[in-house]
Amino acid sequence: MRSLRARITWSFLLLIGCSVLGTGIFVALLLRSSYIDSLTTRLETEGKMLAETIAWTDETPKQGDFQHVAEIYGKALDAHITIFDMRGRVLGDSTGNRTLNFKEFPEVENALQMKKNDPTVIRNNYLHAALPVEREGKVVGAIRISLGIQEVNQSLEKVWVSLALGLLIAYGLAGFFSSRIASSVTRPLEEIAQVAIDITQKKFHRRVQQTGKDEVAHLGQAINRMAHSLQKQMETIRKSERRLNSIIESLESGLIMIDATGKVSLANRSFERLFGIPVQDIIGRSYNKLTYPYDLTEMITECAESGERMRNEIQLYFPEERMLEANLAPMWVEKNGVGVVVVLHDMTAIRRLEQLRKDFVANVSHELKTPITSIRGFSETLLDGAMSDPDTCREFLQIINEESLRLQRLIGELLDLSKIESKQIHLKMEPIRIEQLIQSVMKTMEERFRAKEQQWHIKIDESFEVEVDHDRFRQILLNLLSNASNYTPPGGHITIEADRQAEEWTCKVTDTGIGIPKEDLPRVFERFYRVDKARARDSGGTGLGLAIVKHLVEAHQGEIEVASQIGRGTTFTLTFPFAKKDRNP
Repeated sequence: MRSLRARITWSFLLLIGCSVLGTGIFVALLLRSSYIDSLTTRLETEGKMLAETIAWTDETPKQGDFQHVAEIYGKALDAHITIFDMRGRVLGDSTGNRTLNFKEFPEVENALQMKKNDPTVIRNNYLHAALPVEREGKVVGAIRISLGIQEVNQSLEKVWVSLALGLLIAYGLAGFFSSRIASSVTRPLEEIAQVAIDITQKKFHRRVQQTGKDEVAHLGQAINRMAHSLQKQMETIRKSERRLNSIIESLESGLIMIDATGKVSLANRSFERLFGIPVQDIIGRSYNKLTYPYDLTEMITECAESGERMRNEIQLYFPEERMLEANLAPMWVEKNGVGVVVVLHDMTAIRRLEQLRKDFVANVSHELKTPITSIRGFSETLLDGAMSDPDTCREFLQIINEESLRLQRLIGELLDLSKIESKQIHLKMEPIRIEQLIQSVMKTMEERFRAKEQQWHIKIDESFEVEVDHDRFRQILLNLLSNASNYTPPGGHITIEADRQAEEWTCKVTDTGIGIPKEDLPRVFERFYRVDKARARDSGGTGLGLAIVKHLVEAHQGEIEVASQIGRGTTFTLTFPFAKKDRNP
């Protein structure tokens, strides 16, 4: 398809060419007609003059009398003159040709017969005029004057040559000016078209550089206004899209959107984290290919078919055990069907907290029930008469005392744990040498280690100063060392060591005791959780020590880790930063 510029140029060329050619042809024909009319008038005038001036007295003139006349007038008029008598014989011819037959010349025959036809005729590049010679009202002969029209043809040839040259010049000028005109018209249109193409390619910054007040300028201004409006709208849409994507990606809940065709159109990172399925593997694919979890596929189908909101729970076992709450809602904005939006809330922590609460109530009830039952049983026994036996009375009172102390420790640790978890404990941070702090704790534990025939060691390569709450940090170390002593057999080793790095320092408590099974390691810091329940109860522990340790370490802005092997021992590693932070939670 030809461009607008080419069509305008060729239209100008065709219009100008046709105009010049038509004008030239008209002028040439007009000139030829003018020449012929002029020559015809001349010949008719000269023929009439000859017919009147030639002396014609004899009805049967002789040929020799007119030959001389024909030659004289032929030279004078620069024409071919032939004189015929009334019977059509040639009386004289300026060229000397007397063999001409008048029947070959219709104009001569018409003149002799006095017909009122046009006396002139063009034949063989000659203009012939035949006029009758009348004497006393009768036709006595005829005169034919012939004049060559080669000069006319030559003049017309010059006109045609001039016309061709003029046409070429006109074409050249027309081509130049039409190209300039077409360029001036189409250049703004091409620029407008390019800007429109750029707008479709999301290049909204492009503008039409158009000046003037014509229609093309108005069109360019309209395109610029449209581009500016589209740019603002797209910026608003992009900003809203970025906000929406940020919200969707920051959601802790998994989100997946199914369009009306059954394909996944949107899924966030939380969905990928919950199910372990890469988002790029499911976008654009049918939700029926989500083989895990199968319950979710069934719920999506049911929601799309029923068009009603749904809520259900899904149990996951991979990549880890989770409990999810699935909320499904139909989308009626789809033109060709119903889409589905699925929001998945991770209820694992809530369910775990509920279970912990139940376990906590059960454990507290159990832990309180045991000493209370012992105290009540032995006191009832004493009231029933056992007080009369001093040895039995003393033994029972000793048991009641121990159980009351155990009950006191349990209630005290429950109160401490409650205060720590509710952020009601304010740490009194003060600088202290680490070896001084550890040695004071070890002196408290020395008697217990000796009673159990256990060996203990302190390992500090370099002395350094730390900033901690003295009493609470002692409580951390005493709990860890007590646990180490409880689960280390006689002859075992208990080691406490401290070390410093550039921005943090560590404290480790290591024993060579019975160890902790791998599956129990994640739960050792839970309240009332015991690996060996029978032995833990015999040791007098409440099951709250490690939970208190964990909260106190976190209150010091630190971290605690545990590593253990069955039969080889356990290591608790405490890590604290040197940088000063807000220690009061």
